[in-house]
Amino acid sequence: MTDDFELRYRRMRDAAAAALAAVADTGDCPQPVERALSQLRQVVEHDIDPAAEGDLPVVDPARNLLSRFNYQGTRRVPVALDDEADELRRQMAADRTVGGADADSGNVVLTELRGMIVGGLLQELAARLSPGPAFGPGAHGEALAALVTELSWELLDQTFVGRQ
Repeated sequence: MTDDFELRYRRMRDAAAAALAAVADTGDCPQPVERALSQLRQVVEHDIDPAAEGDLPVVDPARNLLSRFNYQGTRRVPVALDDEADELRRQMAADRTVGGADADSGNVVLTELRGMIVGGLLQELAARLSPGPAFGPGAHGEALAALVTELSWELLDQTFVGRQ
């Protein structure tokens, strides 16, 4: 089992080194991508544990939120997607119902809690459309990410949370 792990580690390290060589100039990259590449370069060149206390926690976009972290002291800890879904379902089940919504007005009325939940989910969508672990280094989603971010602020500004 150790030999298999060591082989996988070497292959992953070689792939990371090849990726870093392909992106020699990070000056054109967005800041989050530049920081992630810098951390990757440090790990590859100096054999540092990427999960150690540092600027960026290791986040798997297939399993974790990209827009928010939990904190244990000063350490940022990724939030699992399933945990977030369970927590949001729990909050929504305890939420009050909306009174006074006029079906003929064409307006959608949300409670403040639901507005905060939708605003937070829009922020997560924006994070997934921006260059980074989920979308890759391409900038093709940046315009849509900016629009989704504006919409999230519009919703969140109407709640006690506001912009964070």
